[in-house]
Amino acid sequence: MLQASKTYFRFCIFRGSLRDVKGDSTTTIVLFLLLLLLELNPLVSLFTDSERASKLLEHRATIWLLALTWHLAAVAMIFVVLKWKQRVSRLRETLASYFGVFILFQLMGIFLQLTSHAALPTLMRTILVFLWLSWSCGVFGYVFGSALELKFYQGIVVALAVNILSYVLAFALIAVLFSDTLVEILQ
Repeated sequence: MLQASKTYFRFCIFRGSLRDVKGDSTTTIVLFLLLLLLELNPLVSLFTDSERASKLLEHRATIWLLALTWHLAAVAMIFVVLKWKQRVSRLRETLASYFGVFILFQLMGIFLQLTSHAALPTLMRTILVFLWLSWSCGVFGYVFGSALELKFYQGIVVALAVNILSYVLAFALIAVLFSDTLVEILQ
């Protein structure tokens, strides 16, 4: 697992390669499950008010279902894009890279949230979050660019499209199924 962490870290500094990724089914499933476990913590830690945090915890099943739907929609879109570019043989490596990098950025997001509770000025926190989001967008673009043999900017476009469309699709589906719960969470 340490070797896998190094591989995903190398992607984060734009030096990784799909050839270095262990793309077996077990690795991909473990990364996917770990990512789902990390989904709730950033939401809860956003709120120092324990009432809001406990309200989110009450609805953790819906939040995890939203995360599950979001990531499954992303998996489907990644498959479609790889199929379209005739690179389906890279599916497992691409998914393992996507989930591994996603986990690293989730952990960095948790760290940023912990530092945001410190005495950092609002402008500094905003700049850090902007840099974190920009960097993550670039890394996901790098992953998709190397998986699909695209230029860097094209990989970024694919990464944005996959992430935004899969999240919107998941949110719309969960909104239809759990509209009352979703309204309560958003309040």
